Amino acid sequence: MNSSREAVPSKVRLFPDYADTVLWFTEPIDYATAQLSPALTHELSQWEQSYYDGLNRDFEWKSPSLAHRFGAEGERLAQRVADELGDRFEIELLAFVEDVPERKFRASGPALNPHAAKVFNALAIEIKEFEEEVLRAQEATRRGENTEWYAYAPLSNTVYTPQQPTE
Repeated sequence: MNSSREAVPSKVRLFPDYADTVLWFTEPIDYATAQLSPALTHELSQWEQSYYDGLNRDFEWKSPSLAHRFGAEGERLAQRVADELGDRFEIELLAFVEDVPERKFRASGPALNPHAAKVFNALAIEIKEFEEEVLRAQEATRRGENTEWYAYAPLSNTVYTPQQPTE
């Protein structure tokens, strides 16, 4: 297994979803945390707002031209995010526009914004360490060991602990 301190290329998703950010890295990443350039952060925020402004009450595009502009702007911004983060990150654009398919963008070189790349690299390491911890817990559970992991359902006040699988 690779050392978790060594980040692997990672996927950042770019899409609006009522989270006050369009940046997703297993969960929404707020703009302040992302540390992208102020100009790009502003453009991402404007792009997100154009999504909400372009939809009617039924969450359909008000016009095909609004949808097309949103999709085209998303492609431009996805490449800008890729360029700021560098070639270790793949940006997946989900534009929610019929004629704009899901696309992936990658920089052709190192990060133009090393600070933002460092932030996302640290997030990637955290995610990798968590995934490794989950795998260790799953293996321990299969061996019948207590992992001290649990889940809590607050509405029912129920605690769930992993059980050894039955065969």
